[in-house]
Amino acid sequence: MSVLAGVTLFRDMPSAELSAIERLGHVSEPADGVELFAQGDPSDALYAIVAGDGRVRIGAVDERGKALMVEIFVAGDVFGEIGIIDAGARTAAAVVEGRVRLFRLPAAAFLAAAAAQAPIGITLARILARRLRRTYELFQAASFEPLSVQLARQLLYLGAVSGRRTERGLRLAGRLRQPDLADLLGATPRSIITILNEWRLRKWVAYDGDKAILTLLDEAALRALITHPGKRGRQVHDIAK
Repeated sequence: MSVLAGVTLFRDMPSAELSAIERLGHVSEPADGVELFAQGDPSDALYAIVAGDGRVRIGAVDERGKALMVEIFVAGDVFGEIGIIDAGARTAAAVVEGRVRLFRLPAAAFLAAAAAQAPIGITLARILARRLRRTYELFQAASFEPLSVQLARQLLYLGAVSGRRTERGLRLAGRLRQPDLADLLGATPRSIITILNEWRLRKWVAYDGDKAILTLLDEAALRALITHPGKRGRQVHDIAK
């Protein structure tokens, strides 16, 4: 089977053309914690996650060391396309978390394939449109919503992207330490702890601090918090602002 057959961007391509693209790149299995590229690096390649139950975390750190998790990518996703398209530097860093198998396609090869294959351009436009919608939603949430509502949005999103159903609820993939949860929103760990403690009392989430495992016990309650933020948890909203 083709290495790229399960990657959304290349899914509609004929097998012969797909094989030709695969010959221009290479597959690797980087170790957990490896930084694939840093913010500001040259945009020299497109990456596709072709297999594995891990993920690639995209984020940025400012000069004071404050971090922000921009996005999480899992098997079937591509990343690193922005800088190739506009010939700019990397907008964020990419770090491997867990086990992933990656296909790396040099920038020139990707641009040539996109120019020659209409399905790539159309699918890429749809992918970028979805990501732009999400970016706008996050910007709007950061401007108008309490921190607890923003956190609920992010956790439900992570659950939809890479969560696993268990008897207790929807367990989020990977280790999520309290600083990691703070990075989801560019917040402080203390503010996240305040919200999590309130949600644990309400039995909306379960959090194992030693193993850094977060499970969503009551997804409906978290969705209701997003829909009607003023009706639930007003006290914790005020504390976490």
